Amino acid sequence: MRSLILLVSVALLLAGCSSGAVVFAPTAPPPDTSLLGYTHPSGAFTVDVPRNWPVTAVHTTTLAAAAFSRPHDSEPVISFTVANLGRAVDSSTLGDIMERYRSELHPDAAHYSEQSRQAMGDGSWRLTGLYQSPGGYTEQVNTFIQATGTLVGLVEVRLPRDVDTAQLAQLQMIANTFTISAPVSLQAVDPSTLVFVTRAGLDILHLTTWTTPDGVFFITGEVANYGTTPATDLPVRAILKSVDGVVLAEAVDTIMSYRIAPGEFAPFSLRFGQGQPGAAATYDLVVGDDTWQPDVNAVIYGPNELTWIDESAFTADGQLVISGTVTNISSEPVPNIRVVASVFDGAQNIIAARYTDLALSPLMPGETTPFQIIVPEMGGEPVNYIVNIQGKP
Repeated sequence: MRSLILLVSVALLLAGCSSGAVVFAPTAPPPDTSLLGYTHPSGAFTVDVPRNWPVTAVHTTTLAAAAFSRPHDSEPVISFTVANLGRAVDSSTLGDIMERYRSELHPDAAHYSEQSRQAMGDGSWRLTGLYQSPGGYTEQVNTFIQATGTLVGLVEVRLPRDVDTAQLAQLQMIANTFTISAPVSLQAVDPSTLVFVTRAGLDILHLTTWTTPDGVFFITGEVANYGTTPATDLPVRAILKSVDGVVLAEAVDTIMSYRIAPGEFAPFSLRFGQGQPGAAATYDLVVGDDTWQPDVNAVIYGPNELTWIDESAFTADGQLVISGTVTNISSEPVPNIRVVASVFDGAQNIIAARYTDLALSPLMPGETTPFQIIVPEMGGEPVNYIVNIQGKP
């Protein structure tokens, strides 16, 4: 039994910052909040969650992770991660992992302080702690760590500031349904992979869902790389579901940039040409798939080789036009140049993303060439934009 604990030393403030959760309103009130079984795309674990809770998942050859948010929340409240260490995990190894997780592997180690550690009746351990958010408020965190054979599973529960007794019981019930499914095809990794569990590794941020006047439905956002390894050719998949978990439509694409370096971001735009199905009540977003893994040797040209200037204007019919020039400042030709534009609203959510591949290839040393991106439709009122330019062999 995984029991959650509330810490009485928490100081709650009225302000905080947030980003990155999926928000998708049920189509017909009142929503059905009964639990529905969720199986990670890798098959590494299952868990029962309220059927109207959005999920974002990471699915690679070395990691299975998923984070769930309450409807209309901007931050996940509970997340699950499974990694394969390639060797049997005994109590001593599990203790070492917990200590490393507390001191260095926790994604928010610089802002996290462990308060207590307790062995649970089901073989897992509970770490209770406090997280000091960038927004200035303190958040309570319960982390459960367990091992099944060579697999290590983590459950992290972030207790919202407005949590009440009923919601606490609901989170505990969800945590208790977490089941690791062994064996799975995850490649063996170092425990440092567990840093992907929450605000590290790959994360989806600044999401917007919108429909064009012609009825085309879009999900736009960006993927952040908080890890230490560049991410290249990263697929992103959206799955629209009914309240009963029935898949109604899917859209798959890759991030628009060739590579997301550590600490950087790249946009995506998933298009449903037939529109949003009327029965759609929620959606899943999955980063990666069962074949994707980082290509650490990929050669990508960026700000060290290319500089650019840009400007924007609106056409008479309201289209946003972003234009400029790009210059090769390196001593080598740069081929296959791609210009990517991310457009943001006042809340810094991405309301459109487009790219163009330049016809001139390669761009010779010292050479300059113009570019133009036309953004015909957006999911809100544009406030600013970002241009990123890369090239690759």
